[in-house]
Amino acid sequence: MALRRYRYFSPQDAARLSKLQLFARDVVEGVITGMHKSPHRGFSAEFSEHREYAPGDELRHMDWKVVGRSDRYYIKLFEQETNLRATIVLDNSNSMRFGNKMEYARHLTSCIAYLLSMQQDLAGLCAVDEKIQVELPPASSPAHIDRLFRALENLPAGTATTLPQRLHELAERLPRRGMLIIISDLWVETDELLRALQHLRYRKHQAMVIHLLDRAEMTLEGPSYSRQITLQDLETGEKLAIEPSEIRDVYQKQVQAHVAAVKRGCMDCDSEYHSIMVDQPYDKALVDLLGRRR
Repeated sequence: MALRRYRYFSPQDAARLSKLQLFARDVVEGVITGMHKSPHRGFSAEFSEHREYAPGDELRHMDWKVVGRSDRYYIKLFEQETNLRATIVLDNSNSMRFGNKMEYARHLTSCIAYLLSMQQDLAGLCAVDEKIQVELPPASSPAHIDRLFRALENLPAGTATTLPQRLHELAERLPRRGMLIIISDLWVETDELLRALQHLRYRKHQAMVIHLLDRAEMTLEGPSYSRQITLQDLETGEKLAIEPSEIRDVYQKQVQAHVAAVKRGCMDCDSEYHSIMVDQPYDKALVDLLGRRR
């Protein structure tokens, strides 16, 4: 697709992504033949199993070696391949405006959507805070990717997060088993998030969680935290005066425990978990993430 000038995607991004691929790890349902495993059987791609011959089956799919050994007639079945339907769930809540997490997340979203479209897969967008602010159903045409890029540029400032509730909604509404790529700082109740991931899994969707972390937010270290400061909750407006040096050790342990609980919970829910520090270039972070998945 010809690239116009976009705020969150550039021709340089396209060049860096040209040799990457994003595979589904489990079976998916699609609408055209593609590169991902389908739950439906066919006569192409990778061998799966045999079934007994029935009148009307094509003889070219007969396994003559089995016929010769057993004098019984069996047809070879194969796994069909299909395209992937992926919905990128972008956390647009106010907590994502700490540091550069929101800008970073929009760059990642653009790169992932472009990558999916280039491999003939379908990319959708769902931007959420207290409600679903923007929803674009999965598609792959150049016009659709243009709309997705423009939606990211025009996304209004968010409010408080209700990410788990929105994931429950999507689990019920999405019509096919597919992939949800969740990009968030995950400042939500861990138990609520994990229940939502379990719901997605129950509905046979795959979930990939991309956890954006800011180093200062993780450690309370750096020039800005060398003296007494006032912290403000970006979603409730509540303020609290603190002396960072007095609470730093306890704070770091609590943040590390939260991150560990989310990671462990994702594994228990059979969901992928990837953490990214937002001081790492987004294109390099995406290359590393896809390399780990392979």
